[in-house]
Amino acid sequence: MLVLFGATSVLSQTVAPTSEEEYNYGSVGYRIQLQTRMSDKQGYEIRESEICEEPGRRITFKQMFRISENQPCAYIMVYDRPGVSPFYYCIPSANASPALWDRFHESLTGGTDKPVEQLQFFSTCISRMLMKTHQLQK
Repeated sequence: MLVLFGATSVLSQTVAPTSEEEYNYGSVGYRIQLQTRMSDKQGYEIRESEICEEPGRRITFKQMFRISENQPCAYIMVYDRPGVSPFYYCIPSANASPALWDRFHESLTGGTDKPVEQLQFFSTCISRMLMKTHQLQK
């Protein structure tokens, strides 16, 4: 019974919503950090997560953690295609403000002349990551 209670409390922990500053870091600041070879943003840790690939394109997911928290406050999604600079997207927490979710949604079709195809690839990769994450929790 103690094990069940412990597992339930870990899975039911809530994360404070992604802030505007965190969203900006995930969508812009992280790229700048990599280009200038700066260290991670103070108070945060970036962890590698999943990679989703198809011929000619790849998404790398990175989890953004606040130091001392055990659940990510956001995901950074890095979209790579040959011959094009990577695009960086920030997926906010589920409880983030509607304004951040609107910004995320609006950002998804940037940098392509085939937005439907790009969105299908994004949806597939996000779904794969979701299912892998769900399977890891069991």
